[in-house]
Amino acid sequence: MIRRVSIFLIFCFYLVTFAFAQDTKPNGYFLKDSVKIGEPVPYSLSYKDKKNRPVIFPDSLFSFAPFELIDKAYFDTRSDSINSIDSAVYYLATFEIDTVQSLSIPVFVYTGKDSIPIYSAKDSIILNQVVTQMPDTVNLSETRAFQPVSRQFNYPYWIIGLIILGVIAIVVAVIWGREITKRIKLYRLKKKLEKFQQEFDQEIESISADTEKTKIESLLKFWKSYMESLEQMPYTKLTTKEIIQIQKNSSLEETLKSIDKNIYSTIAVTALQNDFEYLKDYSVDRYNHVTEEIKNA
Repeated sequence: MIRRVSIFLIFCFYLVTFAFAQDTKPNGYFLKDSVKIGEPVPYSLSYKDKKNRPVIFPDSLFSFAPFELIDKAYFDTRSDSINSIDSAVYYLATFEIDTVQSLSIPVFVYTGKDSIPIYSAKDSIILNQVVTQMPDTVNLSETRAFQPVSRQFNYPYWIIGLIILGVIAIVVAVIWGREITKRIKLYRLKKKLEKFQQEFDQEIESISADTEKTKIESLLKFWKSYMESLEQMPYTKLTTKEIIQIQKNSSLEETLKSIDKNIYSTIAVTALQNDFEYLKDYSVDRYNHVTEEIKNA
């Protein structure tokens, strides 16, 4: 008995709800009489209901077939002491070719446990067909005018070219790598020697009895710097005694001691040009020795 009463009450509830829905349908209609394919057309939807009753309008997840949703605009709820009015405008587009197309959109009224869809009356719109009749044949115009086309970068050929270049570089490095390295070293040494001789000759020509001892010391340091880069030995940090012990050359010993005497002694500067000329010749001799070692390596 209780079960029958429950079923009866549920039936009455849905009957009342259905009757209420029939009396308060949403008002939905197109704002234009006709539309072209793909052209947006506004569709107005509004619903009047009791105040404070939750009402949900369709969003982008809803199917507006045969139309597609392009955009939408919702408006604020307007209320008086009894009722509220909600409204929205949907911008729709159709890509169907039917002459007359209809649409009915629902609103969803929340009843506390579920939401009930209440559909608006169907409204129709006429499709404005631009092409009313297709011709049997189409005349195509022919042209032989040159049309410039941008060239695309050919990545496959570029990658293949890089691979070939890489293989060639590896082969060259394996076969001629040592010889190429020797030639590069010899070329750099030759350029350094030429630069050293040019600058050293200019400094030697300016030496006289009135030359300041600081300039003589600077010129000797210049020679040591070149020798250091040539033989990879710390000439600039070595004293004359240490250089002689390493090189074991009597002429070099006499020359360096003569230059030291002119730098640190109170006597007048003498025979310095000859001393520095010897240092230049000694540098050339050491250059020839180093280059021969590179060639025979």
